[in-house]
This record gives sequence, structure tokens and C-alpha cells, in this order.
Amino acid sequence: MKRYIVYSIFCLIFFVGDIYGQHGHSDHGHSDIEFAYQNGMIDIEFGPEGRIFEGEFPTSGTDLQFTTEPGFASETSEGMGIGSGDQIVYNVLDSLLFWNGSSIAAPTAGTQIRIGNLPPTVPDTVVSGTSGSQPGSFSPAANRVGAADGTGDFHADLDWFLEPNTGNPGTGAYAVKLNLSTSAAGIANSDDFFIVYNFGLGDTEFEEGVEAFAALVPEPSSMMIVGVGILLSGLMWRKQPVRR
Repeated sequence: MKRYIVYSIFCLIFFVGDIYGQHGHSDHGHSDIEFAYQNGMIDIEFGPEGRIFEGEFPTSGTDLQFTTEPGFASETSEGMGIGSGDQIVYNVLDSLLFWNGSSIAAPTAGTQIRIGNLPPTVPDTVVSGTSGSQPGSFSPAANRVGAADGTGDFHADLDWFLEPNTGNPGTGAYAVKLNLSTSAAGIANSDDFFIVYNFGLGDTEFEEGVEAFAALVPEPSSMMIVGVGILLSGLMWRKQPVRR
């Protein structure tokens, strides 16, 4: 029994470490939500914090309450890519959520995140504390991220605005819950995830908020598969006869 436990723990560390090593996101430089088609769905590369991506709205300067991060990418140079000309849209799954530094609460009335979609002729998407779900659409275009080029390479950065600009919104973390859809036939939506934006919180308070939002979404499907594989491997090890 002891050997079985040790073996299972080793497998868990090895497989999870390998996944995070390949798919983890960097805390430095431009950040992207990276994805590809795998197992009949849009497979997003999540990092060690779970189904969470982080961004930040500046509290001062020329980019006050504006960012283009994270972007969305499936780049052929990274061994990824999707179908030529495939379009990607996002689906807003809930109203805007807010972490006030100690708990999840409703954002201040009138506070919203406005998303500038691509191309600019696609209407902006507004996510507020009461907006609810807002599915994407290919025709007419809604919540459109972009389209892959002729080689299947995809990279797009949307414009994200925290509003209103006068009388800054409350200090805290603002979270938008999404998943992705593609125009490609037979490819299911991605797993649900949060983009969590820091607005004026210290590192510790913000990371506590990230953990709180991560608890609201289950582990990715890929992690469930890994867990089942580890369990089966452990059971097979346990059933091996003991040589005397």
C-alpha cells in the first residue's frame, strides 16, 4: 500500500509538472491566452493557478484603466495554429465579478468593463454587475476576437477598458468569466475561465482574489484526464503480484 501511495504521488508530480512546464504563462512581458484544437475542442493552455489569466488596469498615466492584455494566440511558430480562416469569438458567461481585497462582492453600480472587439466595426461588449451572459456570434458578429490567417496562425489583442474614467472605480480585482468558440465545424467550446484584472491592489491581496476566483471554476478537462490516468496507473501497480 505504501509503495502504491508513493508511486501515485510521484506520477502526480511528474505529469502535472510536465504540463505546467509546457503550458504555464509568464509573469513578464506580453501575456496571451494560448489555445489549439485538441480532442475535438478548443484546448486552452492553463497555468499552475488553474483556469485563470491575469491582467492589470493602470491606476494612473496615459493608459489609465486601459490594457490590451492578455491577448489570444495560437501561433504556428509555437507548434500550434488552427484552421485557415477559422474565426474565434468569446462567450461572456456571467456578470462582472469583483474582489474588494477580502471577499467577492458586487462591483459599484455603474462600474463596467468595455471590450473593444475586432475588427472595430464589431460593436463593443459591455460587462457590468448586472449584464449577465452574452454569447458570441459569427453572423452578425459579436464578441469577435479575430480570424486565423491562411496558414492557421492566430494572434489578436482586444482593447479592455475599466469604466467610468471619472471618479475611478473601487480598488480591487475585476473578473470576467468567458469561454471560446470557433467557426470550425465539429470543434466544441473551450473550458470556462476567468480573466482577473488588478486595479490598485497589493500583490498579496490580488493573489488572494485570484485564488478566490479560481475556486469558482473546476479543473480543466485535461487535468481530469491526467488524474484518471494516474489513478489507473496506481491501481495497475498495486495489482502486480509480489515476488518472493
